[in-house]
Amino acid sequence: MKPRALFTTAALGAACLITNPTHAQTVDPCTVYLCMAGISGFGASGGPACAPALVYWHAPTPAGLAVYHPPQGFNPPASAARREAYLLTCPGATTASNTAVLQAIMSTWGSVP
Repeated sequence: MKPRALFTTAALGAACLITNPTHAQTVDPCTVYLCMAGISGFGASGGPACAPALVYWHAPTPAGLAVYHPPQGFNPPASAARREAYLLTCPGATTASNTAVLQAIMSTWGSVP
């Protein structure tokens, strides 16, 4: 991993801890962003600490970010839109140095059930 990417990930994590309160019924968007960035190759994977974020990413709405419509089932475009909108609520996800990370997360995981 490049030092710049590692620094960016660490700086984003610090910013998220300072600026975003934890939501009672959801996982913090910056936590989800950092965990998804890690499994996408941008930083550390987060290990067991990322389990709630990954469950939230893959869980069906309203408990999670995956959109299902009976009887069709999983809706990839709606899920990708919901997930991206959620990640964009993390202030650090929209900085110039992190937009490529966001695009990588969405292209790899945005439409995955």
